[in-house]
Amino acid sequence: MLILDMKKFFLTVILAFLISTNLVLGESRFGELTEMRDERMRGQDNQWVRPHPGPFVWNKIEKDQGNFSWKEADEYVVYAQDHNQTIIATIWPYANWEQKTCKRKKARSPFGKRFSKYLSKPCSMENYKNFLLALVDRYDGNGNNDMPGLTKPIIYWEIMNEPEFKMFFKGTKEDFVEIFNFSSKLIKSNQKDAVIVMAGAAGMFPENKKYWNSVLPEIKDNFDIANIHHISTPEGGCDKEFWVDEFATLLKNNNINKPIWLTEAMTGKCKVLSSYINAFANGAEIIIDVGVNAPGMKMSKKKREKLNKFINDVDGFKSVKLINKKKAEFLFNDGSAKIIEF
Repeated sequence: MLILDMKKFFLTVILAFLISTNLVLGESRFGELTEMRDERMRGQDNQWVRPHPGPFVWNKIEKDQGNFSWKEADEYVVYAQDHNQTIIATIWPYANWEQKTCKRKKARSPFGKRFSKYLSKPCSMENYKNFLLALVDRYDGNGNNDMPGLTKPIIYWEIMNEPEFKMFFKGTKEDFVEIFNFSSKLIKSNQKDAVIVMAGAAGMFPENKKYWNSVLPEIKDNFDIANIHHISTPEGGCDKEFWVDEFATLLKNNNINKPIWLTEAMTGKCKVLSSYINAFANGAEIIIDVGVNAPGMKMSKKKREKLNKFINDVDGFKSVKLINKKKAEFLFNDGSAKIIEF
């Protein structure tokens, strides 16, 4: 019994090490938000994609209790497979029929009629459990009840999005913590290689910090990847490190040592190379651009060309260090290095 327990212990330690250190080994460092209805917003080959809001919405998949429609979700997965993209799937725990059962109040999301009309905590966590189990079962790649033709399973699951904003979640902090921890534990218990991505924090303004300082201690044991967003103001106001430096400090203050992903990056009026390089240097492992046709201030053609060249030059890098305020060194797995001036 002792030998078996020791084996189990060492396997747990090894798995934890792999999750904490090698999540992006051999993967791209870049990606885009995607929307299949817009040909310009389908992401790039061989990169990460984060469908937004995406098809992994309870209301889209189970419009009526027990009746599942996988058409839209399958389309995203098939396209990603065909283009060697890795999906970060955002789970939205809202279904109109379910929230009507306890007379939740309607809400207004920024996603229009195609999204749920309700944004509250599920009336029944058992109903939500049934949806979540079906979702994971279809895309986990274990050979049982998988999507026909599935060759690249979904491993990365992001539970909710910017819950501090009422336009994405009309619930209390306690409601969010309950949904998040419930979802994470259920996914992990049914998909052993699943990686849980924290719901993206909507920047590091004082109100954001206050919210996450409150909830992070309650969820920190139930996610693998810390997640920050940077959306510029309508006037183009931006943070030169995409908030990554302040987010890293927030995590440290809450005794959290986990990889940082920036899963929404809008440059605004900031310099594109400077912002990306400073974000990487401050700890971001992956940066997901909002895409060429996302709402808000668009990246200029010149900036887009600079970003694309930068991606071509450094994608797949192992590490980066700042040499000075205008120069950075990127190191690669083969031992080579590139100096990028910005």
